[in-house]
Amino acid sequence: MRKTIDTTNLMIGYRRRSSGYNGSISRPINVSTASGELVALAGPNGVGKSTLLRTLAGLQKQVDGRVYLCGKSIGDYTRRELARVVSFVSTEIVHIPFLRVFDMAAMGRYPYTSQTGRLNIEDKFRIMDALEQVGIHHMAWRTVDTLSDGERQRAMIARTLVQDTPVVLFDEPTAYLDLVNKYEMLALLKRLAYRQNKTIVYSTHDLSLAVHTTDKLWLMINACVYEGAPEDYQIQTTIRQAFEGTNIEYNRSTGDILPRATMSNEIEVYTRQDARLIRSALARLGYHCVLNPGKSHGNLPKIKYAAKKNEVQIEYSFGKQQEVFTSFYDFGQFIKTARLTPVQGEVLETATTATANGA
Repeated sequence: MRKTIDTTNLMIGYRRRSSGYNGSISRPINVSTASGELVALAGPNGVGKSTLLRTLAGLQKQVDGRVYLCGKSIGDYTRRELARVVSFVSTEIVHIPFLRVFDMAAMGRYPYTSQTGRLNIEDKFRIMDALEQVGIHHMAWRTVDTLSDGERQRAMIARTLVQDTPVVLFDEPTAYLDLVNKYEMLALLKRLAYRQNKTIVYSTHDLSLAVHTTDKLWLMINACVYEGAPEDYQIQTTIRQAFEGTNIEYNRSTGDILPRATMSNEIEVYTRQDARLIRSALARLGYHCVLNPGKSHGNLPKIKYAAKKNEVQIEYSFGKQQEVFTSFYDFGQFIKTARLTPVQGEVLETATTATANGA
């Protein structure tokens, strides 16, 4: 696999010629990509993800350092040559009246046409082939303003396929999509990267989605960019550190991001089955799960958990109190009304008991 993007001590930001202001918003960035890779650029709002992508696309000058695309410095390309090497899709929604899907995709052929921009038979074939690859060839003659968010993103991807560049950059391609369309969009990007040997880099706020779907992460935090596979130690450590002091935590073994338990209480859970659901439910309710302890602690509540097809059974016991639940909702309602002391985990009273005593 050939190296497609390579940066050396890259500093991104904005420069003002009049005042000589050097507005760097990053420390030196040294990252690279290879052909056939899907790379996620993840990080919080305002950290500079869009600025980095625009710099890599040649849409704005770097403050310092070097950017190499396919082995050549980005400054050595003419605008026309650069348009044949890298394509860029922003988050901005296209609002051009009467613009057809075919015509939007056709914009990708302009780096290859004459000054008149006239399309030949081969160009038109490429356009229809790209629309078919992204699954919207039957919408070719519809106007873009009649498309859904997911269909519009597919039309933008078709434009990049028509442009036929080895490097494709997307600024938050899943920003306006629902959960199903997010996964379908990333599956499409991965398929295109693998089958057409392209480098596809996209920015995202959804770190959990990126961890499960991409080949490499560029993790942008505190003006630094950390690079590696989602499972690499440095990436895992950086992700965990990023969530310190927040209300969420990163599960290294599953790659999931879950609500952080806000109480010091623990509940013992006994099960021979996958415990992810019961663990997630307890974390959401503010409790730590002690899974299948070798030695029971007498002062902790206990849960026996079992699930069969569409049924679930949760047996709760603490002291003389025993309850059985057949849904996570009912179990959650009980846990929320059963107040536990932060030190010993002792059940003080339930809402129903308090009501009975008050009566």
